[in-house]
Amino acid sequence: MRCLDAEESKIDGGRSLELPSGDDAWFGFVRTGAIKVTLSAGEQQKTGRVAYGGVFLVPPHCTCVIRNMDRRSTQLLLIRFQSEESGTAVPSPRQFLLTDGKGLRLHHFWMPRLHNWIRDFLNEEWKRDVSLYLLVHSHLYAIAAECMETAKQPPGRDDDLINYVIGIKQNMLEHGQDELDIEEMARLSGASSARFYKMFKKYTGLSPLQYMTSTRLEESLRLLSNQPSAIKDVAHAVGYGDELYFSRLFKKQMGLAPSEYAVRAKRRIANLSPVFKGDLSVLGITPILELPRGWYDSSEQEDWLLQIEQCRPDLILTSPVPENIHMALSAIAPVLMIQWKGYSWKERLLQIGRHLDISSVAERWLSGYQQKVENARQHLQRHYGETPFLLVSIYEPFYRVYGLKRMKMTDLFYEELQITAPDAVQEITFLDVPSLAEVAALDCNQVLFLTPASMSDAECIKLEKAWLGYKREGQPRRCVFLRHEEPLLYNACFYQNLIDRVVNYLFLNGS
Repeated sequence: MRCLDAEESKIDGGRSLELPSGDDAWFGFVRTGAIKVTLSAGEQQKTGRVAYGGVFLVPPHCTCVIRNMDRRSTQLLLIRFQSEESGTAVPSPRQFLLTDGKGLRLHHFWMPRLHNWIRDFLNEEWKRDVSLYLLVHSHLYAIAAECMETAKQPPGRDDDLINYVIGIKQNMLEHGQDELDIEEMARLSGASSARFYKMFKKYTGLSPLQYMTSTRLEESLRLLSNQPSAIKDVAHAVGYGDELYFSRLFKKQMGLAPSEYAVRAKRRIANLSPVFKGDLSVLGITPILELPRGWYDSSEQEDWLLQIEQCRPDLILTSPVPENIHMALSAIAPVLMIQWKGYSWKERLLQIGRHLDISSVAERWLSGYQQKVENARQHLQRHYGETPFLLVSIYEPFYRVYGLKRMKMTDLFYEELQITAPDAVQEITFLDVPSLAEVAALDCNQVLFLTPASMSDAECIKLEKAWLGYKREGQPRRCVFLRHEEPLLYNACFYQNLIDRVVNYLFLNGS
């Protein structure tokens, strides 16, 4: 395979774009909105819908018409490539276009990480720079590999709708400020409105309108607390043209008016513990200063104290510090010192909310979080029932097995999500072991691995094969991977992200 060129294309609402038929193939990536793609080859024709984050394949010698069925414009990335080279055994995407003699197939799949590669494809320097050429072709081969891998799987009844719903959710997250017609989204799903709404709620735990409203209001918190903007400007920025409607909706959801929240949330906060960043984030607050863990034990202690003083905070938020440091901080500004080890992050979030006089915002966030937990729990029950799972973090060079006496993970996985804990972890806090064999020796065939986001797919596959290799006769093993940002922090934002990843994994693996 060889990349020939890439281009951005914008299709206005109700308009169409036709790709020229020829010896070359195309990958199309939907950057915004949703489209209808029609492939034609001879007398055969196939039509399907592809939503935000989706990729579709146009094989050689096929005519392709792309129509934007929405009122808003749609943006695409189009990658033209040579699918076969003489003297090579590289398979052509055309080889898996025809399936079991059933005729033309429109093959499309969800690949949102392609967003991160758009700049590389559009940078014309890759045609002249060897390193960039190799980078672009590594992206192209990754897309082709994903395409061929998903092509092997028989299409399920709901596969297209699942991918569409995932794309719509992501589109709301990234473009929620745009005018969004939910009825139009349902119509473009290719399913009945009832099926679309049911699938969306199954994925998010909320209706499309509830999810869009929640997304917009959470963004408004960030704008109100961090910018000297008028309420009208914030309302428009998050997608509400009517300032009064936005204010009423905000007060109903958050328990206070936007103007009240803005005044209380614009306090200058110096955050001296990385753990608390995720708590402040879900309240819409960005600290004016953040320090690394253990800053007061470093040789640069005096420099850090000077930085804190120079930023002129209204409040200093810190985990427990030595008495002399606490006195030095108190001379600069009021100090809120909170214990985080062995203390529920939910209680801590409420404590911060009370101190900032925005308790209702913290309570509202926790209510939404609980809805997510309940939705994730239902997915887990459908998939695994009472099957016990070990909970294991991957560190280098050891594995950490969490037990029921370790609040940091137990409260989420074993208590809230109600995953069944194996007997081996009933009486431990955590157990660090140097090898996977010692994890397998704990007499539990199922494991949930918490893996750093930096861990590659190849490493996960290797680990899965190793785990399955410890299979006992008549006792199949199973493993689940949940990626997370590093480090593992005990705060609201981190746990929300874990819940989202649990649901995403289960939704894509058996819904």
